[in-house]
Amino acid sequence: MKRLYQIHAILTSLGMLLVLLMGAVVTKTDSGDGCGNSWPLCYGEILPTQPKLETIIEVSHRYVSAWLGILVIILAIWAWRRDKNRKEVKVLAGSAVFFIVLQGLLGAAAVIWSQSSAVLASHFGFSLVSFASVLLLAILSFENPEKPFTAKVSAGFKKNIYWLFAYLYVVVYTGALVRHTGSSMGCGPDFPLCNGSVANFFGSQAGIHFMHRIAALVLFLWIIYSWYHSRKHYRNQVVLNRGFQFALLFVLLQGASGALIVLSNLNLFVALSHGLIISFLFGTLSFIALIVYRK
Repeated sequence: MKRLYQIHAILTSLGMLLVLLMGAVVTKTDSGDGCGNSWPLCYGEILPTQPKLETIIEVSHRYVSAWLGILVIILAIWAWRRDKNRKEVKVLAGSAVFFIVLQGLLGAAAVIWSQSSAVLASHFGFSLVSFASVLLLAILSFENPEKPFTAKVSAGFKKNIYWLFAYLYVVVYTGALVRHTGSSMGCGPDFPLCNGSVANFFGSQAGIHFMHRIAALVLFLWIIYSWYHSRKHYRNQVVLNRGFQFALLFVLLQGASGALIVLSNLNLFVALSHGLIISFLFGTLSFIALIVYRK
């Protein structure tokens, strides 16, 4: 049963990644209205006849999300029953279900009633929290009880990690806001400048885009500091250092893919890689936050 549980957790994690990518495709291709204002059916049908491309994209996202919702609920119940005495497992199981249901309801509300870009931007963030919860459940399923995944650090550095993780969520939100306000090319083809300057953009799409760039730069520098501090003061904490090595790698790739989005004029595959990498980074920092929290 342990092996079966591990396989289910891994498949559910991969499925959550697929849902995140499909949601990004819906946004990038403006397919959110592919089924009109009909939900959960699509134009009143289970499978619409002679659908347009945006309809196919939207209805596929809905059905895959629904199936993943069922898999997440099964995983949560299984984890709860399997690890009754592990508080973090119960919290992660509850978080996975709560946020996947919340993002589903938010998606339905966006279809039936028009939502502001600020509200729609939170949709990706909720999906990301559910993905991270499922991913951590999968990782913990491989944990050796005699050698648990923990890291002993100072109270100050622990707070640094918590604040870094919270700030990452802010950066994720600003990135989602860029997409939902159509600001991906708000700074034109210029990088790292914004329309040839760093000042003439406030109160516009360029401002939203440049705000995300600044937030991402702060995140990059913060992760470099945390990686260096961990390497210098906690060299013997192998799991912690490996986690920050991955975090540094992902934030470097995230920055590169963000620049390529602009330079490639919104290439869809580059944009999807941007969303995929931020998911990996979010999962990595979630794991780091978990291991320093555990006693």
